Amino acid sequence: MMDVTVAGEIVGLKSIAAYYFGLDININVTKKEAEEALQQVLAVWKPVLVANKNLVDYIFLISLEFAQSHDLPMQIHTGFGDRGLNLRMSNPLYLHNVLEDKRFAKCRIVLLHTSYPFSKEASYLASLYSQVYLDFGLAIPKLSVHGMVSAVKDLLEQAPLNKVMFSTDAYAFPELFYLGAKNARKVVFTVLRDSCIDGDLTVPEAVEAAKDLFARNSISFYKITS
Repeated sequence: MMDVTVAGEIVGLKSIAAYYFGLDININVTKKEAEEALQQVLAVWKPVLVANKNLVDYIFLISLEFAQSHDLPMQIHTGFGDRGLNLRMSNPLYLHNVLEDKRFAKCRIVLLHTSYPFSKEASYLASLYSQVYLDFGLAIPKLSVHGMVSAVKDLLEQAPLNKVMFSTDAYAFPELFYLGAKNARKVVFTVLRDSCIDGDLTVPEAVEAAKDLFARNSISFYKITS
């Protein structure tokens, strides 16, 4: 766990618990159980994934507590990833017990990667829980054009427009940053244009929504001051 003295130097935490045992977090795991699990892990003297659910779940929970106490958001990997991920267990609906736990009612949680293919589920959670926000990085530019448009539409189906944020989730190659930004503009334009055609938004409302999705929501959420 990070030292509290560096809390002011970061803007958020990120969890990849989904890659270990999924998002069905045991909210009742004890410190003693976690310590016993840690001893088992340390007994293996080689690089190894933390193959103990009690330890992973406990780290997840104390990270949420830390994030909340320092007013930091917690980004959570949801939805698709590489072959090491059990996709079924990365459905954000598995976070139900965490979201219902009053200990974490004020923790700002970001569901990453459009939660694809569970975008509708993520949208539902954002509409239901005040602490849940959404990020549509990775789905753009990883999916086909139809897939990107469909996923973003699903994400916006129920989620408030001020709780959805753009990112590329790009890494390693500069081309990914470029493609993410380029495709996102096209996809968001298509989604908002269709909303105007359907009568869900007026053109001025769509323009404001685009500003929110691409910049203002993130600036506000991450408390970016410069």
